[in-house]
Parts: sequence; structure tokens; C-alpha cells
Amino acid sequence: MPDIPDIHVRTARLSEAATILKLVHESMSHYCKDSGIPDSYIEATSESLQIVEDAISSGVVFVALNDEDDILGTCRLYIRPRREMGRELSGVEGKISSRIAYFARFAVWDTWRSLGIGNYLLSHCESFARSTSCSHMLLHTALSNKGMVAYYEAHGFKLLSSDQSRGYDRGLFAKRLK
Repeated sequence: MPDIPDIHVRTARLSEAATILKLVHESMSHYCKDSGIPDSYIEATSESLQIVEDAISSGVVFVALNDEDDILGTCRLYIRPRREMGRELSGVEGKISSRIAYFARFAVWDTWRSLGIGNYLLSHCESFARSTSCSHMLLHTALSNKGMVAYYEAHGFKLLSSDQSRGYDRGLFAKRLK
């Protein structure tokens, strides 16, 4: 197991797209296995380099790095107008702002898991969302992935609803940021 590095999080650069793509593919494949669902159910497992480059260009991709600027983890944070979220927001606690953050593509290299790197990414995204006037952060995860469900619940997320729109039990979780 590697030593716990000093971590910093920043917006991803286009030159990092191929590494991010590989990390997302590997991590999401493990997520599918841990969730007991086929890889084909998760679009991130077959995402193209162009999609990653487009996401980086739009400024929604973040990376966690060590002091040598090695990418240890990544995630995406989409800031959406409240009106686009509609029905998903029923059951959300507290006043809802006009902007909502959606957390996705959360991935840490296997060799760097359980060292708090994901916490840095999640914390960074929560701070970023607050700074852009978001009142809540939402995310989806497979309900069969008990580890991820427990992780999000331990970080203050609450299950709002579930559905099978993607072929598996998928939970929508929310956290009040303000």
C-alpha cells in the first residue's frame, strides 16, 4: 500500500484526458463488479476520449493529485439549473436554490483507495458547489453497492428515491450544502 500523499485538487487539463479516461474505465468496471451489474449498464465504462475531452473543456472535471502531479482520482461536477432537475428534487430537505450540483464519474485508482483521496475530491466539489450558489448536491449510485451507499451516507447524503431506469436498482442521493 502506498504512503498517504499530500493531496491537492484542481480542474483537469486536456493533456490529462487519456489518463482520466483509463482511470474512469478501470474504476467503473470495478464499481460494476462490486455492484453486481453488467458493465454495459454504466455508460462511463464505454465512454470515449472525445467525451472526456469535452467534459474537461467545459470545466466540470476535477483531479486529485499528489506532489508529483500524478493523478490519483477524478470526478465530475455538473452545475444544473433547478428547473432541469424537476421531479428529482421532491423530498429534498430545506430551501432549494436555483442551481443544483450533480456529482458523477467518481473514481480513484485501486492502489490509492481507502487513503482519503475520494474525501478530498468530494470536499472540493462541495466547496465548489457552495461557491456557485448551489444549495444541494445530488448523485446516483447502485443500491446493491453497499460500500458506496455507506460512503455517501457517512458524508451526509440521504436517499431520495430509487428507480430501475438503467436496468438495476439505482438510488438518487442528496446532501444539503447550505
